Amino acid sequence: MRKRKGSYYTKAAVSYLILVVLIVFSVFPALWMFVTSIKTSQENFTIPPKLIADHPTAANYSRVVFESDIPRAFFNSIVVTVCATALTLIVAVLAGYGFARYRFKGSRVLSSGLLYGQMMPGVVIIIPLYMVFSKLKMVDTYLALIIADLAITVPMSVIMLRSFFQTIPRELEEAAKIDGCSNLGSLARVILPVSMPGIIAVSVYAFLNIWEEFLFALNLTNSNTVRTLPIAINNFSGEFVIDWGAMMGASMVVSVPVLVIFLLCNKFFIKGLSDGSVKG
Repeated sequence: MRKRKGSYYTKAAVSYLILVVLIVFSVFPALWMFVTSIKTSQENFTIPPKLIADHPTAANYSRVVFESDIPRAFFNSIVVTVCATALTLIVAVLAGYGFARYRFKGSRVLSSGLLYGQMMPGVVIIIPLYMVFSKLKMVDTYLALIIADLAITVPMSVIMLRSFFQTIPRELEEAAKIDGCSNLGSLARVILPVSMPGIIAVSVYAFLNIWEEFLFALNLTNSNTVRTLPIAINNFSGEFVIDWGAMMGASMVVSVPVLVIFLLCNKFFIKGLSDGSVKG
């Protein structure tokens, strides 16, 4: 009996030790980013580096807010992210519901196409996208960034919501139709409220991917009037010198909305991913 208890406590201790190590590895980059953002330039280049700032300063944040293009880039990111996320939801809800409830010629091929679209890297499609947007005079516009971001978020969003809709009993829709609802009416009044965890999961997924998107924003923008936060942060890196303090301060500013949204929607995000996971 004592051996079993000893073995149990040993396994528990090892498990907790592994969890602590994983937590440290996960939290350390964010902690180092914050510490670097409040260090002076001299402290950031000291060898060996120090984990604690000797003379904490807010000068880096002051430069980020008042002497850089970060405020404008923050506004641009908000506009692009909100619009692209909203369009992703509209497309994903309608397409996911159609794939989950209707069987039509070519539906399986289209479903497989979603997987191929998700697996295709952005670098493969950036050249044709740029050529099309250039001919349409859409380079350096919000619309070009929004459409390009949809190519990243729509395939996986449709897959997630299709799987989620498949878990909802058809009897709910049939009961709504008996009460006089149309197909769209039952979708809006019955299916969407029940599917709220999946919709929130898709919203968080789309928001995170669009908010941090770099490749399209780098190639489809030419001016600071449209450039988003990842590009503005990259501007702190010069040819010979990198302003690590300002760059980390800007990174902290970028991380705040993502952290807040994820903390607020964490429960729904996990539930939506588990309930709407892709089934064979």
